[in-house]
Amino acid sequence: MATQTEASGATIVAEARDIAEAHIWVDALRDEDIEAAFVERGPGSAFGGASLFGSSYAVLVPRSRIGEARSVIAELGGGGALVAYRTADEERQSSRRAFLTVAGPIALVAVLAVVLRFALG
Repeated sequence: MATQTEASGATIVAEARDIAEAHIWVDALRDEDIEAAFVERGPGSAFGGASLFGSSYAVLVPRSRIGEARSVIAELGGGGALVAYRTADEERQSSRRAFLTVAGPIALVAVLAVVLRFALG
C-alpha cells in the first residue's frame, strides 16, 4: 500500500519523441484536470534545451493519477510511448540492483588491488 507521500509524488507516465508530442499530451492531461508537465531527457538538456538527436521528453503526472493519465495518452495514440509503471518499492529495488551492479565489480577490483599490493610488496 502506497503512503500519502508516495501516492502524491510525480512519476513518468510516457516518453514523447518530440516537444510537440509532449505539449499535446500535457495539454490533453490538463484538459482532464490531471496535473502534468514534461522535461527533456538526453544530451539536449545539458546544452540549454537544444533539440538534439536522441532527446526525448518525459511526461510527468502525480503518481495517484497515473492510471487515468495512461488512458488519456493511449486514447491519443501514444500507447507505445507509455512507460512501464512501477511502485515506489519496485523503484527502490531497481535502484539498489543498479547500484550493486556497478559498485560490486568496483569493490572487487579495489580488494584485489589491496591484496596484490600486500602480496607483491
